[in-house]
Parts: sequence; C-alpha cells; structure tokens
Amino acid sequence: MAASFTPLAAEPAAARDGADFVSVANRYRAVEAGLGPVGLHSVIDRIAVERGNQLAADRKLGHDFDYLKVRLAQEGICWQQLGEIVAYNYASESKRVEEFVNQWFKSPGHWSIMSGTGYTHAGGSWTTGSNGTHYGVMVFVKVCGAATPVLTTSGFTDIGASKFKTDIVWLAANEITVGCSATKFCPEGAVNRDQMATFLSRAMDLSSTSKDYFLDDGWNKHHASINSVARAGVTRGCDTNRYCPSGKVTRAQMASFLDRALNLPGTSRDYFGDDNTSIHEGAINRLAAAGITVGCAGGRYCPGGTVTREQMAAFLRRAFD
Repeated sequence: MAASFTPLAAEPAAARDGADFVSVANRYRAVEAGLGPVGLHSVIDRIAVERGNQLAADRKLGHDFDYLKVRLAQEGICWQQLGEIVAYNYASESKRVEEFVNQWFKSPGHWSIMSGTGYTHAGGSWTTGSNGTHYGVMVFVKVCGAATPVLTTSGFTDIGASKFKTDIVWLAANEITVGCSATKFCPEGAVNRDQMATFLSRAMDLSSTSKDYFLDDGWNKHHASINSVARAGVTRGCDTNRYCPSGKVTRAQMASFLDRALNLPGTSRDYFGDDNTSIHEGAINRLAAAGITVGCAGGRYCPGGTVTREQMAAFLRRAFD
C-alpha cells in the first residue's frame, strides 16, 4: 500500500471500540498464552482509527508500516517494536469486535503479533466501507521505557497438571474466581452451592438485591450472591425457603443452573442414557445441544457426580466465553 503521511481525520461514528479491542485481545493473551495485558494507548488508538478509515476508504486489506512509523514519530512516541493486524468480516455490531479478535487468534501470523511478548500498548478500530464490509485493525507497539507484560498463570501454583488449566486461567482473567487461597485454586476440590452462586453472579455480572430469598444462608459469606442468582431466576433453592448453601453441586444441578442462566432453547434429542430418571434431564439435554457438555464418557452424563472446581471452570468458560 502506498504510504500517505497526512493523517486522516478520525471518524468516531464509523471507527470505534479501541478499548473493547484491547480488552478482548488481553483476554485471549491471558487465557491462551498466559500473558499479562497490554495497555490501551490513546495516541496509538487514534492511529488505529486512522488506519481503519484508510482500509474502509480503499475497500481492501493491506499494511502501511511506513504510515505507522511516521505517525508515531509525528506524535512523539518512542517505540522499539511495532505490529499491525487487519481483517474484514460481516459480523453484526454486537459481535464485531469479538469476531475480529477471534479471526486473528485463529491465524498463526496474526496471533503471533497479538500474543507478542514485547508489546506494551495497543489500539484498535473497525470501520464500515461503502461496500458494506467491516474492516478491523489493531496496532501493537512496544513503547520505550514501558514495562513489558510478564507471563502469568493467574498466581495459582497448583493448576499446572490440570487438563482444565486454560479454563481456570480464563476464570481468573475474567475475575470470576480468586482461588481457594492466595496462591491456590484447589482444582480437584468439590464445588458447594454457595460457591456456585458467587461464580455465577460474577460470570453474569449480576447486581445485588435487598430481598432475602432463603432462611438458611444469612450467616454465609456468599449470602449476597445467593440472593442475586435467586432474583435472576437461576436458582429456586433446594426446598421451601432453603438454599442448602453447604451442599455439593452435582452435575445434574450444574446443568439446571446454566440452563436457567443462559435461557437455552429446547431440544427434542436425548443425548445421554443415564439421566432418564433425573428431574434435570431437560436441562442436561439443552446443555448438550448448546455444546457446553459432552458428558462424562460413552453416552453418559453422570448426573449424580459431584462437580469439581476445575470442571466448573470448563462449564463456565463454555457457557460464558
């Protein structure tokens, strides 16, 4: 692409969402590569807006590193490393940023930039061209003197052997868990019903309520979360006016929790042969239809099995990521 060193005017109505681009990219960096976050840089973000507008005006993809270098110099940004990723799609506005970042994640070349260990800051934008195509761009920069993000495992020292490690890291990156201690997640520990309420409340970003729904949880530290999920219709308790906060969450109960949280569509298919007597069978089938579970083995769901913390991480990531 031919370089043009006169910056294009930013068009906020057409080029946008830099903070969202960086936020979603940081989630991928944390979950998939164990990397710390890059920061949103207002100047780099503005340059990304300009590049997005260029792509839309040209109605084709291309890189212009000369433009990026000159603009950084014009803005007085000292840099040591520079990367740009671009793409186009036709996603709806509500999914546009997520879809762009997912495209880049699936491309080895783009992912190598998005997961670059040297970058410290980034900016992003998408713009719609006159042809109706949406063009997305992110610019990654290592700014002189800025601290480089470090590798992280969310601070947990006991998840290295877990096959659900990336799910646990995702859970921590999205502030759904703080672990069972300052340095541990306790992946094989059982999930209690009170803990499940807090996990769901955080995953769904539920607000608090002054209404007290149950009589047996007033002493519990998860009391507020239990009331929040009750108000949201995610739980009906274990009996009249009782939540049974210390009870272990079974796989069948987990299905109903997530079914209500996501309001999953119905299905006529019966996915498993060992849940026919369970009151949660409908929820289990809907969970399977949504791709959130494949069962425990050989056409079985193991509805009475207790959900471990690492399994819970996988359930939640599939449901809410």
